[in-house]
Amino acid sequence: IERPDGLKIALLFIAAIVVMSLISRVWRTTELRVDKLEIDDTALEYIQEAARTGDIRLIANKRQGHTQEHKLKEEEQRRSAHIPPGALILFLEVEVTDPSAFAGVIKMRGTETDGYPVLQVEAAVVPNAIAYVLLYIRDITGKVAHAYFSWSDTKPLLNMVRYVIFGEGDTAPVTHEVLRQAEPDPDRRPAIHVGGER
Repeated sequence: IERPDGLKIALLFIAAIVVMSLISRVWRTTELRVDKLEIDDTALEYIQEAARTGDIRLIANKRQGHTQEHKLKEEEQRRSAHIPPGALILFLEVEVTDPSAFAGVIKMRGTETDGYPVLQVEAAVVPNAIAYVLLYIRDITGKVAHAYFSWSDTKPLLNMVRYVIFGEGDTAPVTHEVLRQAEPDPDRRPAIHVGGER
């Protein structure tokens, strides 16, 4: 109490470390941030089947857990994004495992939910994982993938904070920016489509 100088200096150092960490995290948010993708045979089979039948179309879905979610999401995206009737679609679902991890290995497995093929991914950050998966699909199939998203009802500033802290937010614009920085050639860059309401 009589000599608070040491405490003040310590608090300044702590504040500086926190501020620099936040600045670094924000600065590097649009980097690809994935070292490697581990994929199971089912997911690979789904991707190869989609490549054989035409364009590769993935609908990004945040798992809700109710029985009709994939059916409703498909109907919404086919309507709002003009996906042709009968065109094969895959669902892409990302579960955030540890948002504090900056880079690492992401895991993808294929599963079937209510008759729909689903690519389930475990990663630290949603948009960066989606971008990496889209680039991976392009590299193994030679086809540019199309990803379909819904608009978020949340305010943009709140979405930005959620993305920086928790690794999720308004996924489509961040995914697009990650792809733009990772692949400078627009003809080789996976396509992002946004429509409908979440």
